[in-house]
Amino acid sequence: MAAHSAIFPWPSHYGHYRFFEGQIIRHGKVASLKSEGSGAYQLTRTRGDALRVFICECYAFGIAEYFETIEQLGRLDAVIINSAWCGYSPDAKRHCRDENVGLFSIGEFMGALHRDDHWAYLTDKEEEYFRKQGWL
Repeated sequence: MAAHSAIFPWPSHYGHYRFFEGQIIRHGKVASLKSEGSGAYQLTRTRGDALRVFICECYAFGIAEYFETIEQLGRLDAVIINSAWCGYSPDAKRHCRDENVGLFSIGEFMGALHRDDHWAYLTDKEEEYFRKQGWL
């Protein structure tokens, strides 16, 4: 469900992604960040690999929104939920993780950037939930 728009790609409420850009470029593992437009970015890590990320402001990001996103933008390495009032479903997190695609809040993404397998990053709460579901 889009936050403020019924059309893809669920544009930022503020019309820009400056908060994300400002936070991410100061991260110690990020060498560069280049906007592709429509909330998509090419992020190069200091280790040399590049991640294609999408910034989303969707109230509830689920599997259907993931499929719509990759249909519109193609392959992604991460989807980042860019606002505190929005979130994602555990099923979407699991599906993305199974496809080696990270699904994160902005803070979670900051932690995931330290890992080679960024898509596998789980919070303690998510890890507990995944274990209870038998997903780990």
